Amino acid sequence: MAITITVQNVDASGPVVWATGSIAFSGSYPTGGDTLDWTTAIPQVGSSGAATPSSSGPHQANFDSQNGNGGYYVAVQGSAPNNWKVKCFQASGTEVTAGAYPTSVTSDIIAFQAEFLKMQ
Repeated sequence: MAITITVQNVDASGPVVWATGSIAFSGSYPTGGDTLDWTTAIPQVGSSGAATPSSSGPHQANFDSQNGNGGYYVAVQGSAPNNWKVKCFQASGTEVTAGAYPTSVTSDIIAFQAEFLKMQ
């Protein structure tokens, strides 16, 4: 897996479970975005002592560079929690080309915020 997810905070005080954390890229970027597997984050969210999130994956997710990198990241919802995509863009607005990730991506600190339904 080329994207590693680390959950750092969970808030389940309302009707949904909010998780925040970071993602990191390694390996090579495929055309159209790299696969993000939320099933690796769901146990991290549930083990926080908060309410367990639904195994269907998040309803929404946002990604932001935290170290001033001019690039940006876009979530593309998949048909299942294990096949979302994250598209990476250069500061110029062009998508990162297929191949080894540029240093601007692998050295970036990328925070996420995701909203999950609570397990019923």
